[in-house]
Amino acid sequence: MAPEKAAMDPATSLPFRRIGVLGPGLVGGSLLLALRRLLPRAELATGAPSAATRDAVLAAGAADRVFDPARTAPRDAFDGFDLVFLAAPPRVVCDVLPTLRGARIGLVTDVASVKSEVMDAARGLGNFVGGHPMAGTEGVGFGAADPDLFRGAAFVWCRPPDYAAGPETLEAFLALLRALGFRCFEMGPGEHDRRLALVSHLPHAAAFALAGLAARAGDPVLAQLVGGGFRDTTRIAASAPALWTDILRASPALPAALDGYMAALARLRDALDPAADPAALRALLEEAETYRRAIPDGLHAVPHA
Repeated sequence: MAPEKAAMDPATSLPFRRIGVLGPGLVGGSLLLALRRLLPRAELATGAPSAATRDAVLAAGAADRVFDPARTAPRDAFDGFDLVFLAAPPRVVCDVLPTLRGARIGLVTDVASVKSEVMDAARGLGNFVGGHPMAGTEGVGFGAADPDLFRGAAFVWCRPPDYAAGPETLEAFLALLRALGFRCFEMGPGEHDRRLALVSHLPHAAAFALAGLAARAGDPVLAQLVGGGFRDTTRIAASAPALWTDILRASPALPAALDGYMAALARLRDALDPAADPAALRALLEEAETYRRAIPDGLHAVPHA
């Protein structure tokens, strides 16, 4: 019997020795914590506009160096780095990307949940790969960061036509993602935005709408009656409004997804008509139940976007 191969040690096999994360919020902070655990000897740096956040990152040992992006440009702060994650809202990512053209950075990626406009902003870099980790919670900021956030989560990556950093760099990046616990999927930016509008942006919009409907009811007793159904359905409405304003406005396929959702609600409303055949309502519910139970991991809790 041939001897088993020793498990790969990411700390020694991955080529990333200096890694930057712009934006140590929920996702960026979780990346820092996960990278610190995976690559304990790597140099980690992060930029955040809040002094309190920078202090918290240092106190947690999540980075070796922090900086204020208003005082130090990311291009300068990450000079000579092997890998940089732009973990900021889409608008900020699109503003920063053009400033990185020609910078001495091995590979640049992002975590924005919209890809078309990000990929447009990255044209001409050559060392950029679009990214989106499908993981998150309703928590906000570095205080909500969790090094285990990415275990079993999907990571969507988009290779631009002008990518020129080399296949070895790309494969090392994907190996790092897998070592962090991700399942990696490649797709085009349009495919990503169409799919994410349905499975991420629309659920957030629906949760915000439902929680807002209850808020506008003006009934102080409602909150005392909330059970699991309302809590589960509106949990992500507790997400950061400023961030989600940016994401929802930047999602090119969200209007069509909302139209489809409103049409689905209209079909449900029609099925509630006393004159309607009860079988029509049951068919709608059975279709939804079948799809929900067929989702990978079934009804078990998994990281969510």
